[in-house]
Amino acid sequence: MTAFIQIKNLHISFGDNQIIEDFNLSINPGEIYSIIGPSGCGKSTFLKTICGIIKPEQGEILIRNEKQQTFTALDPRNNSIGYIPQHYGLLDWLKVKDNISIGEKIKGTSNPNRDEIIRILGIEDLLDRFPKSLSGGQRQRVALARAWILKPVLLLMDEPFSALDTFTAETSKKLFLNLWKKHKITTFFVTHNVQEAVEMGKYIIILSERPARIVEIIQNPLFEKGSGRTEDDFYILAKEVRKKLQKAWEVT
Repeated sequence: MTAFIQIKNLHISFGDNQIIEDFNLSINPGEIYSIIGPSGCGKSTFLKTICGIIKPEQGEILIRNEKQQTFTALDPRNNSIGYIPQHYGLLDWLKVKDNISIGEKIKGTSNPNRDEIIRILGIEDLLDRFPKSLSGGQRQRVALARAWILKPVLLLMDEPFSALDTFTAETSKKLFLNLWKKHKITTFFVTHNVQEAVEMGKYIIILSERPARIVEIIQNPLFEKGSGRTEDDFYILAKEVRKKLQKAWEVT
């Protein structure tokens, strides 16, 4: 399969602090990549670099041009990127319906699947409310709707379920995966939770301690099984990932 996104020799530092070093990655289209690493290793910085908030000091982030089959620089001004930060980034002074439309207004686009996305995420009754009146799970679903309605070529999710209680997080993950299966948007999913990385990623990218480097990429054999995977299968893979994490962090 021809890569969709190519990241070459990425280096990022803040002053004398090297955050990301020698980061190289080829991404297939329509896949979910879980990115797991220790707190503070550079996971959020990586996402912010992809979406253009942070400029790398060295390296390239390239996207394939479908028509010409060539690679050009990934530019958020030309390539729609959905970004869901840890605290969702909703604008408190706008109603839900305006929050989820703001990306379309900025880009001058319209998504014909808008109503379907709102329905799948179950936020029809929230459209005239303000973010401050919503629960954590509701805010998270609104942030998902805003990202998906933008029709992104790439979706970036920074620990989107970490602040939710267990039941709400599990419900939100199922809603997200149902939506993803219908539209198959290429996704980076950042987490520090091993079970969540196994649950959500077709590929699991293990990062080292800071400065972050890719230690290993594991293809998740359970991802396509869905409800067909057993608890034992899940436990065995999660245990394997945890061991690889511990080994990587001991070495670094």
